[in-house]
Amino acid sequence: MTTKVVRTIKHLGILSLVLFTIISCEKEIENVGVSLVDNNNFSNDNFISEVITTNENVDRIPSNSLTQYLLGVYTDDEFGKLKASIVSQITPPRLSTLYKDGYGDNAKIDSVILNIPYQATRQDEDYSNGAPKFVIDSVFGNEDVEFKLSVYELKTYLNTLNPSDPSKSMVYYSDKEFQKGDTPFYSANFKVNPNDTVSYIKRYLDDEVTVYDTDTIKATNTIPSINLPLDETLIKQIFVDKAGDSEFLTLDNFTRYFRGFYIEAIEAGSDKAHLISLNMTGAKMTIYYSKTQDEDDDTDLNGNGTNGELGVRTKHSYNFLLSTLKSNILNRDYSNSNFQQGNNERLYIQGAAGSVSTIELFSNEDLTELRANNWLVNDANLTLYVDQNASTSEIPEQLYIYNFDENEQITDVFTEGTLAIGGSLERDEDGKPYKYEFKITDFISEVLKSDEPIDLVKLGIKVYSVLDAPTSTTDVLVDNYGYNPQGVVLYNESQSEGDKRVKLELSYTKVNN
Repeated sequence: MTTKVVRTIKHLGILSLVLFTIISCEKEIENVGVSLVDNNNFSNDNFISEVITTNENVDRIPSNSLTQYLLGVYTDDEFGKLKASIVSQITPPRLSTLYKDGYGDNAKIDSVILNIPYQATRQDEDYSNGAPKFVIDSVFGNEDVEFKLSVYELKTYLNTLNPSDPSKSMVYYSDKEFQKGDTPFYSANFKVNPNDTVSYIKRYLDDEVTVYDTDTIKATNTIPSINLPLDETLIKQIFVDKAGDSEFLTLDNFTRYFRGFYIEAIEAGSDKAHLISLNMTGAKMTIYYSKTQDEDDDTDLNGNGTNGELGVRTKHSYNFLLSTLKSNILNRDYSNSNFQQGNNERLYIQGAAGSVSTIELFSNEDLTELRANNWLVNDANLTLYVDQNASTSEIPEQLYIYNFDENEQITDVFTEGTLAIGGSLERDEDGKPYKYEFKITDFISEVLKSDEPIDLVKLGIKVYSVLDAPTSTTDVLVDNYGYNPQGVVLYNESQSEGDKRVKLELSYTKVNN
């Protein structure tokens, strides 16, 4: 009891000391403030700087080694059409062991499934037929409209290293043309399906007609997936018939023999379909097959238990993972769209090899005059307003500002952080997209310094990607990645736009002579 009282008195004493210190500091600050005002040494004011804006088309972006890959077809009146396809190598399981003795006696393929997990959110409160319901994340456009999805053999070899400079990793760009096979493994109309969580695999006797069992294949995490049944005859020719040959002795042999999959999306009747953003983690091709049990084989290399009697059919499967070496193909068509290169009546900003806007802040004359003023810049805000009459419905939640001339981060990213700079979409009272605002106080302060200012550069505005934010103080370059296909139409700097024109507003303190 005594200890508690002592601690309480001690804490009260510390609190009183802190409060006293704060009150004393406030009085000192008040006195200083009164002295400054009384002496008229400083005055505060605002300044609005006119700017010059332009649109810049992004011809291509690096599209391998990404965290997200787009697949599908999407069109709107503002930005035109975007078709997104994926190419990827595949990695077989334990080559030398798997193909040493082939697939076994009387082996027949039961089914081949290409499985690509969606990114999905589980709705635990809503069940249908006793199963959880999911919502597919990162779908852009009308998910009820189908596009045509096809899977081909990739005929272009994907290099890990740059053949021109093997010390560097190979970079594939979004406009690269890849070769593909003539006959598809799969081709059909497609749309996202949040209920696609199970595959049913029919198991056949060696007559390839009689079904002796049906397996229900369900992912352990029950996340819905894209499940595409591939042509079994083609897979047999490539993977089963050649199983004991030199093409399967090493991984290098295999990747040069079978170079991967070309997963192609094109429009099916209407191009106003949808795009899906996929991280491709866990994507795989699985060959399900049955064979006649022999005395030396009671399990397969994927750990599938067999334990059957001699001479009866047993179940097996092999997984071929889609490897880390993959690339996105982004095909853009601006025809019949409101965006055209050089059209500055509006600002068009779109990710995924779309377009960015640039902003020139001051003329040379204004810059010279402003530096001579020797202002103390308190705030510098760049505001861009959304054209709410534009037809696009896929609007990005955040834009990013950077040094366009040198493709580098601006000062505020390191001094204040990406969150403090802003760029998040703000909505009006009706919930409609309204404006984006950037706080670039430190950059403007450095530009307007009278002594040793930094160079004034053109600023770029792009759709934000998580890859844009620097990972360290030495990470100054802004990589030209951008897998978010969303776009927004903004007002430009024209005086005819009134209060919604692009403008830079400065709040400053001036030293009175």
